[in-house]
Amino acid sequence: MRQRNTMMLMMVLVGLLLAAAPASAQTGGGRCSERFAASVFETEADAGPVKVYGSGLTQPLLDRYAEDWRQLIELIQEEMGGLDGGVTVCVFDDRLPLDAEALGWPRGQFLRAIAFGEEQLVVVSSWLIGETPDAGRNGLLHVAEYQISGGTFPEPFGNDVKGWYRNRVDRTVEVVHNVFVRQNSGLAEPWQPFPWTVGRMVDPLLWNPEFGYGGRGDFTNFAVTTAGNGVLSDPLGLDLGELDDKWRQTLFDESGAILGGSRGWMLGLSLAIGLLLLGVLMAWWGRRQKRAIEDKMRDLEWLEQMSREARQRETVRTSIAGHAGSRDARIRRRGSDSDGVDGDDGDGSPAGGEGRTGRNRMSRRSKSGDDRFRHPGFDQND
Repeated sequence: MRQRNTMMLMMVLVGLLLAAAPASAQTGGGRCSERFAASVFETEADAGPVKVYGSGLTQPLLDRYAEDWRQLIELIQEEMGGLDGGVTVCVFDDRLPLDAEALGWPRGQFLRAIAFGEEQLVVVSSWLIGETPDAGRNGLLHVAEYQISGGTFPEPFGNDVKGWYRNRVDRTVEVVHNVFVRQNSGLAEPWQPFPWTVGRMVDPLLWNPEFGYGGRGDFTNFAVTTAGNGVLSDPLGLDLGELDDKWRQTLFDESGAILGGSRGWMLGLSLAIGLLLLGVLMAWWGRRQKRAIEDKMRDLEWLEQMSREARQRETVRTSIAGHAGSRDARIRRRGSDSDGVDGDDGDGSPAGGEGRTGRNRMSRRSKSGDDRFRHPGFDQND
């Protein structure tokens, strides 16, 4: 009997220990354990005034996230505030233990990040390790804006504020500003006014970290530089419309604009194009003149060649006629008396040839040397 009682007592003690084990594991999760009682948070870290708890994450990885968020938290606390009331970040290794569809998330899609501004709670998944830091930043900024405004922070100005903080962490403030200046180049007037306060923030905020977060941030950078940090902590207490007018005019002026819509760069571009066209025209005209001169020179050379060939033909003709007259004095000029020398009869019969009467015929030996040349051996039968 004693042995049986002893065994029963041991079983009761084991049962109590097993029942107490989950409860003891939950004591280290802070507000994350309170919100997600079925999850176990094995790791925790501090990021300034914000507590970070991890479920399924190693301590080095959670420390890395906390250190990454610390820089942004310090900036927010110094300039805007809203993160010193017990804000907590819960990081899960994969899916979030929430009914995403009940919160308004599309059916069939996994929810990877959510921020409860009223509860001061940010919940993110480390399913994509590279996107987890940005997910935490967006959630922390949402909680800060909700806390300082009671959920009335104006939109889309609130989204632009997030983009400004993102640019500062990424060190791209000047790069983004230069993009805005270039976008104003060529405009005839500044951009139309932008409605920065047309809406109000929505809580809770659900989003997909893979698609980034925040607006462009250049207007917020100008507003803070011009009006100070008060535009962040009390955006509805300042005239954002007036700041927007100054911002758009400043971008217009920095782009090289002149009141009235003219542009110095347009004049310079016009002059450059004019000079280029003038150079092309001068080159074309010079080439045309050169070709005209070359054509005239070729014409002169052709005329000179024709004249030279004509003189050569005349010289040859004169030489042949003179040579024939000197070799045979019996050739008489046509139309002259019997004592004269005959001229060239062309294709006709010579004056003393066979076409004349018998008394004018010449013997074979008396014929000119031309016949001998043209008929070799002609005189051998004489």
